[in-house]
Amino acid sequence: MFSYLLGEGIKGLFKNKMMTFASITTIVLSLLTLGISYSIAINLEYLVLQIEDQIGISVYLDDAFNNQNILELQETIKNLKYVKTVDFISKDMALKTFAGDDSLLYEEFKDDNPLPASFEIKSTNVDFQRVVVSQLEQLGLDATYFVTETQAFLSLNSYIQRFSLIFISILIIISLLLITNTIRLAVFVHKKEIEIKKFLGATDNFIRIPFVIEGILIGLIGATIPSFCIYYIYRFAADKLTLALSDIINGLVLQDLNLVMAWLLPVYFALAISISVIGSIIAISKHLKV
Repeated sequence: MFSYLLGEGIKGLFKNKMMTFASITTIVLSLLTLGISYSIAINLEYLVLQIEDQIGISVYLDDAFNNQNILELQETIKNLKYVKTVDFISKDMALKTFAGDDSLLYEEFKDDNPLPASFEIKSTNVDFQRVVVSQLEQLGLDATYFVTETQAFLSLNSYIQRFSLIFISILIIISLLLITNTIRLAVFVHKKEIEIKKFLGATDNFIRIPFVIEGILIGLIGATIPSFCIYYIYRFAADKLTLALSDIINGLVLQDLNLVMAWLLPVYFALAISISVIGSIIAISKHLKV
């Protein structure tokens, strides 16, 4: 019995090739749009988080500090609340960083270095930078950090999260409507066939199951195609964009492809199959009332 119903479901894919193609195309386009939107949103947020992490707190030290003072102060700062890392930058290291590839500049100032030694401090979260600065000031240290830039990145991150949630929610709703209506049209084509089976005494489940199987198959095909598309598009874009991003701020990378696909694949198949099955059940129910 099941093999017959399965066969009917498979045959249904080919009885109306145009409607099947329309259903699969709708799913593919909707999920592809969803995947691209999600990839953009998650990477914008990921880039903002990386930039936030690179915005640290600087504490410049007077030349009067000796090595012992520096070690003790570094340990004190490490134990402050919300402090993640404390890196000591010597005067010589600061000059080398400033000079970059200009060895002549470094040689000119290495014996009379005007740059101060410093501590580069990172908080456990960018939101706590103000708290860390306040603690440093209580120790009598002059701490500086990019207040305006930090707040700008925090605001940008918040806007990205809200916009992404709203936009993806709208896309899911549109996809539901499009796919359900497309499958309804596909079932409408079988209206006469359903009426004949009903008059011959076929049960509702006997008539319904092939359409549900057809819906599952449409969902599987519709989810598989955009999965491959997103995988190769993302991999290609990541290679190109990572090179471009490294020219802007060193160390910026895109979200790992495997992590993106680990979220997208279950969502793709669950969404495509459930929408197709629900659409089939809703559409066929009307025609079972003969």
